[in-house]
Amino acid sequence: MMSDVLNGHSAVNIAPETHFFDDLRTTFDAPDTQVLSGDDLEHVQDYFLAQTHRPFGHGGEAGKGWMNREELVSLASERGGTADAYFEAYVMLSARDDSVSIFGEKTPRHVFRIADILKRYPSARIVGMMRDPRAVTASYRDWRNQGGFDLEADPEHAVILEEEMVRARRSYHPLILAMLWRGQAGSMLSAAKEFGSDRVYIQKYEDLVADPEPQARKLCNWLGLTFSDEMMNVAMSNSSFSGVNNDQGISTEALARWKTRLDDTEIALIQSVAKTKMTEAGYHLEPVSASVTGRMVGYGTFPLALGRSFAANKDRVGNPVSYIAQRLKNL
Repeated sequence: MMSDVLNGHSAVNIAPETHFFDDLRTTFDAPDTQVLSGDDLEHVQDYFLAQTHRPFGHGGEAGKGWMNREELVSLASERGGTADAYFEAYVMLSARDDSVSIFGEKTPRHVFRIADILKRYPSARIVGMMRDPRAVTASYRDWRNQGGFDLEADPEHAVILEEEMVRARRSYHPLILAMLWRGQAGSMLSAAKEFGSDRVYIQKYEDLVADPEPQARKLCNWLGLTFSDEMMNVAMSNSSFSGVNNDQGISTEALARWKTRLDDTEIALIQSVAKTKMTEAGYHLEPVSASVTGRMVGYGTFPLALGRSFAANKDRVGNPVSYIAQRLKNL
């Protein structure tokens, strides 16, 4: 939703998720200075080109997307030929519009890499989206593909999407989602304190949904942009509950849905883990409690669920040691 809001401005382009800073970049010792060659060069090129065929993690193929390899190589070479240069070239070419002057990228897990991003790009700014962990958990648990892909032209993608839904189910456990949220919220709040409000902007999902235009204007002021009415032309996409709708705009429908989708045990388990950061972020705790049996099942199944989740996501972790360390640090 935030990507759509920002992309509604003619001067801005936010590229789709690359996972670069938390995935591919962690496999290089010097991604900002090492000039790529050989297998590394081909691997980095294919990594970005595949994402113009299908979204990250959906089995995209480098030769089937819209981006031209020669264009990518040319622009990345101009910028130094490093892994970071290819990231920059991909983000810039994704705009496909000469009027764009502000480039960005949206990957939720990059919240764990804010320090790395701001160290590498000292003039960059971070917009961090914050959402109630109970709503996040309900959305993740019930996620399924709601359309938006041309599966008739690409039937193999339908198979990948089914696998994605299986991966999401294998990754689900209320305590895992609560721990991830606590780590993400902690990383975001700490970064705002460390780097200051001129570098890190926290936007609560609930505020944007409830009062979209004033919130978007406030964000524009922070970015030094003039608000455009086009920024409010937001499609309904990637929802766990609603099909793709290019005309819906920003809706309040999802704000309280978690109250009917989650049971008291799930809510209590989430709050038991995330309550400190929830309170710091301004989220109110529900007066619910889990039964003794519910707590035993929740905490008893957690170790197995954690192992199952890691196995389901092992191809998305880049450098496993760095991946785990970043998350533990922020817990």
